[in-house]
Amino acid sequence: MQKGIMIKDKKQIENIRKSGTYLNELLRLLASKTKAGIKLIELEFVAEQYIKTNNLKGAFKGYEWFPANLCLSVNDCVVHGIPDDYTLKNWDLLKIDCGINYKWGITDSAISLIIWWEAANPLAYALVKATKKWLDESIKHIWPGKAIFEYSHSVYAIVTNAGFSVLSKLTWHGVGNKVHESPHIYNTPNPDMKKIFFQPGMVLAFEPITAVTSTDFVSKPKNDWNLYCKKWDLWAQREYTILITETWYEILSWITDDIY
Repeated sequence: MQKGIMIKDKKQIENIRKSGTYLNELLRLLASKTKAGIKLIELEFVAEQYIKTNNLKGAFKGYEWFPANLCLSVNDCVVHGIPDDYTLKNWDLLKIDCGINYKWGITDSAISLIIWWEAANPLAYALVKATKKWLDESIKHIWPGKAIFEYSHSVYAIVTNAGFSVLSKLTWHGVGNKVHESPHIYNTPNPDMKKIFFQPGMVLAFEPITAVTSTDFVSKPKNDWNLYCKKWDLWAQREYTILITETWYEILSWITDDIY
């Protein structure tokens, strides 16, 4: 086993799989509630009620003092957006990132939504489509024993060939027992990724993070969590939790269909 990487046993995987079932349902519920005129804090309330009703725990709330169950990031906000009184408008690009803890089996997934409909913001639509394609095409490179570098190289090539950018300093990660576990993996073809290999029993949160032109992010002095594109342009996110099996992979939490 590679240093620091947690290999999950059968019982852990069963709990993580059940967690993913709940998370998929919650993400679809949130997508159905997302429309112009709703405040971000109202979506957080929807998530809070769902989690309580199903006797679950939110994986994000309280994690390293994060104050909410959802990361809700609008337009140029990259990740970790704290739900507040911002009212969504037509043409906004919203990223919903959520984690569910079911009996200490944790999944982590995210979707990007264009408020109203996809044609309302053609640039955002193209970015969201490219990001989903990045993830769906690149997970075909998942094989037990294969270097993670090949996945990272693939996703980087797909996004840049589409004319968009990758947030190079943000990584995807192991998940399952905790929200963030080893390995922490770049979305660019970093040479260090040649030393890490997919192994059966690994559970990973595959998380492409893209932007129109930015390759880096900045923060604002009044908020230690919200990160923003350095060039203040749009960004998008899609995230699946995936188990590496003996022969290939299994997606444990996801929204794989086109949902805008």
